[in-house]
Amino acid sequence: MTKELLTKPVPAGAWDTHNHIFEPDRFPFAEGCHFTPARASFEQLQDFEQLQDFEQSIGVDHVCIAHGLSYGADSTSLLYYLKRFAGRARGICVLDVDTVTDKMLHQYHEAGIRSVRLDFFRHRAMDSVDVQCQLIEEMAQRLALWGNSNLMIRQSPVPVVVDHFALIVGSSYRCNNQTTNLLGDSYLAEDERLGLDALCETLSEGNLWIKLSAPYRCSNIEPEYWDLEWLVRRLVTANPQRVLWGSDWPHTQRHTDRMGKSSQREEEFLKIDDKAWIASLSRWLAEEEWIMMWVWNPATLYGYPLSK
Repeated sequence: MTKELLTKPVPAGAWDTHNHIFEPDRFPFAEGCHFTPARASFEQLQDFEQLQDFEQSIGVDHVCIAHGLSYGADSTSLLYYLKRFAGRARGICVLDVDTVTDKMLHQYHEAGIRSVRLDFFRHRAMDSVDVQCQLIEEMAQRLALWGNSNLMIRQSPVPVVVDHFALIVGSSYRCNNQTTNLLGDSYLAEDERLGLDALCETLSEGNLWIKLSAPYRCSNIEPEYWDLEWLVRRLVTANPQRVLWGSDWPHTQRHTDRMGKSSQREEEFLKIDDKAWIASLSRWLAEEEWIMMWVWNPATLYGYPLSK
């Protein structure tokens, strides 16, 4: 789909707040990583291929690189890539809360790192809200020195960011087909609806942010993902100033695709029509909401001057 067909163009100063670079030849993956991605190179970026070429093709000016979990808590590669971007990017690192030093935190901040990823896979927390809350609280308290998840987020001394629609699935994903499009939350279980209500309430209070990223992890209706429209509107209505856009480039496989496979087996990236998804999303947001999501909100969260 060409840019001319977009209902709204991606605005100047736009951010992609969730993408990765994988160069195992330069920076080896951590031992015991939960999956082995294919190569997504920065060197080719210098020839306007791969990441930079992708971002330019959709009209994005700035990136926030999410440190790949396959690298563990060693953020050496992220520091290297941020230096190559010469101040035009921000980064999301992975930390070991037990070993990180104040000196390291200052170094990371100077390099452009503004956020921390929590590895729920390593801590076996994907299906445990209690463990997730514990990890968030421990990390928040550690960063601040330099039970109930929404209560914990309200009380957190640092903002909390949730990726990928909080993995709230669309009706096609729940029904395991490519056609079911229910315009509302009727297909969700009661506890899921209550959880969504709590999520939106916490969003409205301002300390929680959410990324509209990787829709293919929540919907099977490619490439427009129509069954996520009601969810997008629900989240944006809750607080349009706390919604971000992220590509999840180079589009690693879904967690369900890895079940029963060796974590050491190199997996190919998914082929995603990002332009069609952006076109679809643009129809669901008002002009001011659109600009906030792409420009104002990420600049606010990651401390990037809008004048740049």
